[in-house]
Amino acid sequence: MNLVYEKTGHIAKVGLNRPKQLNALDPGILLELHKTWIDINEDPEIRVAVLYSALPNIFCAGMDLKTAIPILTGARKPENEAEEWIIQGWDGKGVGEAMLKISFVNKPVIAAIHGYCLTGGFEMVMGADLRVASEDAVFQMREASLGIMPTGGGNIFLPRHVGTCRALEILLTAGNYDAKTMYEWGFLNRVVPRDKLMDTAMELAGKIADNGPLATQGIIRFNREMRMKEFGELFIREVEIGMPIFASEDAREGVRAQKEKRKPVFLGRY
Repeated sequence: MNLVYEKTGHIAKVGLNRPKQLNALDPGILLELHKTWIDINEDPEIRVAVLYSALPNIFCAGMDLKTAIPILTGARKPENEAEEWIIQGWDGKGVGEAMLKISFVNKPVIAAIHGYCLTGGFEMVMGADLRVASEDAVFQMREASLGIMPTGGGNIFLPRHVGTCRALEILLTAGNYDAKTMYEWGFLNRVVPRDKLMDTAMELAGKIADNGPLATQGIIRFNREMRMKEFGELFIREVEIGMPIFASEDAREGVRAQKEKRKPVFLGRY
C-alpha cells in the first residue's frame, strides 16, 4: 500500500508511504489518496484529517519522474487504469481532488511536513487548511529547472499564501526555502522540532475535533467556496497554459537531464 490510513477517534491520519520512491506521486498513490479523501468525506465520525509522511527523512519528492511525468509530457502513453485516470483528471476531478487543489474534502485538513517537500508535494500542502512543519523542512518548486510549469495550483495558491513577489521568487528560481523562512512569510502555522511534529499536528487536530463538527465544516466549506469563486477559472487556465509546456521538447530535456544527473540544455522549443 502507498498510504498508511488510520482513524483515531474523530481524527483520520493519512501517511504517504512509498519508501523506495521517496513518496513521489505516481498515478497509483494519487488514486489511493482520492479514494481515501472520499472515505473521510463519507465517514460521519471523522472531523479532521492529518496528512503526513510515514518516511523518516522526507515528506514528498514531488511528481514521479518515472511514471506520472512521462505520461503528462507525452513521452509515453498510459498503460493501466491509474495512468489513464491521471490524464483524465489532471485539470479537475480526480487528480485535482487527490492533491487538494479542488475544494473536495469536507473536513479540515492539517499537513504535517518534515524533510524535503518538493513540487507536487509542495502544491498538495498548499491546499491543506493548516500547515505544521519541523525545523528541518525544506520547500521547493523545482518545475522551472525541469523545463515544465507547475499545474497543480502552485501559481494560484502561493501568491495567496505568501504574496506575489515571494511566490514568484519561489516559482522562478526553483530554489530551496527552509521552514523558518516559510513561517515568516506566512505559509506555516507552526515550526517545531522534528520529534514534536506529529504531537503538534495531533494537538491541533484534537482541538478542532473537540469543536462542533457542523461549525468547523461550515467554516471550511465557506473558505473553500470563497477560494473556488476567486480561483475556479484560474485553475483551468493554469492547466491550459501549462500542459503544452509539459509536452514540449524542453520538458523532455529537463526530465532526461534530471535522470542523467546533468545540467539541462533548454532551447525554448515546444
